[in-house]
Amino acid sequence: MNISRKKSKDTTTLIFEGDLTIYYVAHIKDELFADYEKLADKVALDLAAVGEIDTAGVQLLLFAKKFFASVHRPLFITKSNESVESVLTALDVNTQFAMES
Repeated sequence: MNISRKKSKDTTTLIFEGDLTIYYVAHIKDELFADYEKLADKVALDLAAVGEIDTAGVQLLLFAKKFFASVHRPLFITKSNESVESVLTALDVNTQFAMES
């Protein structure tokens, strides 16, 4: 799993590539929150290149949403894929992540 950052005027997009599963969550968490204070006012997640996601990955996304809200940076999903959307829908948490483009 790799996370890259792309910054625009008021949004930092975090681009996830690889699997978002229990095997990688600890590494992803460190990378996700590294230098969070340098992120833009809004944080977007690009999950289009996520191969597999499990409940540990979903828990991390929910924690990230809560964390970024606590530091006044709204978090939303800008891109996704069928695999991610089906897991978020099955766990009934898809409404937690507003889709913006």
